[in-house]
Amino acid sequence: MKATRWGIAGPGSIAATFAKDLSLMPQLQEIVTVLGHSEDSSRSFAEEFGVKHSYTDPSHWLDEIQPDIVYIATPHPDHFLQALACLERKIPVLCEKPMTMNADQSRQLIDTSVANHTFLMEAMWIRFLPSIQLVLDMIEHGMIGKVLSIKAATAFKAPQEDNNRYFDREKGGGSLLDLGIYPVYLALLLLGKPRSIKAFAKLSDENVDETCSILFQYRSGAYAMLESSLISSSDAPAEITGEKGTIRIYHPWFEKAKGIEINIEGDGKIIYPCSWPGHGMHYEIQEVLECIKANKIESELHPHEASIDLIVVLDEIRRQIKVVYPQTDALQL
Repeated sequence: MKATRWGIAGPGSIAATFAKDLSLMPQLQEIVTVLGHSEDSSRSFAEEFGVKHSYTDPSHWLDEIQPDIVYIATPHPDHFLQALACLERKIPVLCEKPMTMNADQSRQLIDTSVANHTFLMEAMWIRFLPSIQLVLDMIEHGMIGKVLSIKAATAFKAPQEDNNRYFDREKGGGSLLDLGIYPVYLALLLLGKPRSIKAFAKLSDENVDETCSILFQYRSGAYAMLESSLISSSDAPAEITGEKGTIRIYHPWFEKAKGIEINIEGDGKIIYPCSWPGHGMHYEIQEVLECIKANKIESELHPHEASIDLIVVLDEIRRQIKVVYPQTDALQL
């Protein structure tokens, strides 16, 4: 059986986790080329994962070794041009979240995907995790009734080090785009686009959001209270309250949750343990491979429209908290 030949842009810790999960796939997968910012990082990744070709010059790596698909795991501001280069060569793309720095860039990538009939998906990997799928099934079957509220946070104390991307505006730093994107996505997934958005943040001296608090309100009366932080930690579960009960996704709810608790009024509590091999990225990989095999340009589970809805909301939150990335933004605050 012929292996799927992957290219990887951004040989950091996320890409290393991805590469390890790639080895869990039942189909044969091979990483054939890697693009990094430095020779040391590219060479180190190539040696660890048996990649024959490593590059630091983005102008050559796609043309010399044309992969079947590219996974992009570079800092957020690099996503747009790297994904665009792939799509213009009709190379399918799986791009880490956020797919771009603003909605205009995302629309350009999607337009290019459509024009070249080439697959594009934002790597919102939690959409494909068994834990999130179980929650969706519970809600779809009416186990807690109509959803009334969502409370979710992602917070961890990032190291205060030089060249740390979390606090570096040039690298798209800030709690919202790195961590807050998860609770925002959960709310959109379960309740759709909100009627109104209110956002507040604590900004650093470099105008990076160290914390962000968000309130979504819906026409139905439902609401979502969402938070992210780079200066404090939290092990709180994500809590979804409905008319008939509550679902709690235990910490880390946005990764491999320790379990899912459902408490239905009058029926008591049931806890479902969560367990799967690896980190869980192989579930999104499987979706990508099936879509490409079916000649699709987007996933039905996380389509282009979902990425646009997400980035439009993130743009509005950033507008309200006055966080701008000058090197990529067209936002006027």
